[in-house]
Amino acid sequence: MPASLQHFDRDPLRSRSMPGRYYYDPGIWEREKRAIFHRTWQYVGHRSMLPNPGSYIVREIAGQSVLLLKDREGQIRAFFNVCQHRAHRLLEGEGRLNAAVITCPYHAWAYDLAGMLRNARGSEKMADFDKTQFSLEPVRLDSFLGFLFVNLDGQAEPFAKVAGGLAAELASFSPQAADLKCVYRRDYPLQANWKNSVENFSECFHCPISHKTLVEGALDYPSYRVTTHEHHHSHRSRDKGPNQGYGTRTEQAAKQNEFGSWLLWPNWCIEVYPGGNLTVFHHVPVGPEQTIQKVEWYFPNDPPTREEQEVIDFVHGVRLEDIPICESVQQGQHSLGYRQGRFVVDAERSEISEHAVHDFQVKVLRALGDIG
Repeated sequence: MPASLQHFDRDPLRSRSMPGRYYYDPGIWEREKRAIFHRTWQYVGHRSMLPNPGSYIVREIAGQSVLLLKDREGQIRAFFNVCQHRAHRLLEGEGRLNAAVITCPYHAWAYDLAGMLRNARGSEKMADFDKTQFSLEPVRLDSFLGFLFVNLDGQAEPFAKVAGGLAAELASFSPQAADLKCVYRRDYPLQANWKNSVENFSECFHCPISHKTLVEGALDYPSYRVTTHEHHHSHRSRDKGPNQGYGTRTEQAAKQNEFGSWLLWPNWCIEVYPGGNLTVFHHVPVGPEQTIQKVEWYFPNDPPTREEQEVIDFVHGVRLEDIPICESVQQGQHSLGYRQGRFVVDAERSEISEHAVHDFQVKVLRALGDIG
């Protein structure tokens, strides 16, 4: 164990938090790329984002570009977004192909939607050239309730083992989840480490101070409970009764009158607010001190109804409250006067407890090999 972790304890009641350098040291960020993001199941989108054959989306995972597309039979596939000729990126952003092949913009080598090399321009005189040896490199892909995840590590645990508990909880809590579709997306850039973003999501101790409308208008705060599991955290709370935060139709409220929130290790979160809608929060690191919170709203209607638009506006307001918190913490972690804080842990008052933050830090340090 590094000397800087001498005050970190596996017991949250005794532990101090991780040292500040874990949130800004470029060397630690490089280790996290390899040990965490290149070895865990990473969220890349929802099936509703790939509506037609030829639809594609490109996602960046800690320096690795991944391409997802729907083939002619309707199967969604994932590949590394790189041409096997001279390593040019194949596609950018999102869209739909105009042809039945992916054509590299550099030298026009072309691949079919199953990733097979179909046209190797200029290869006629290559010795012993076998096109079947230069197909796109596939990436492991799995899903639940329409949410798509990839893993760059061919030896990683199966997705069903990692996400099975969360998927079962979510399906039970929100039976209509599989029928919803993404109707709105927005990116929120943060000048903060990705762990600060996730840790802020992992406790509601700050909620009465920073999110007064959430606590006073939507949640029954004393009923808030946070539970940690091997691969995920769950947050549950009753609603407040008549909702002051946003409108819910009578039939929506009858279906779903609780708040639920889940974190799938390491950086994907989903919330179900009273009314039955879903909001996804993907904490995407882009550097040691830069993160993008990618937020997606899921509803049965597209465009959203007036009540659903109120949910979008409500969640947007909460995001604007959280961003300066995370950025201020990021600045404070550089301070020579910060000596690692203690965790507030209270089994009888889960609404103020930070045990899930400690559990998250344990997972980070274990993945890095800094603790056993």
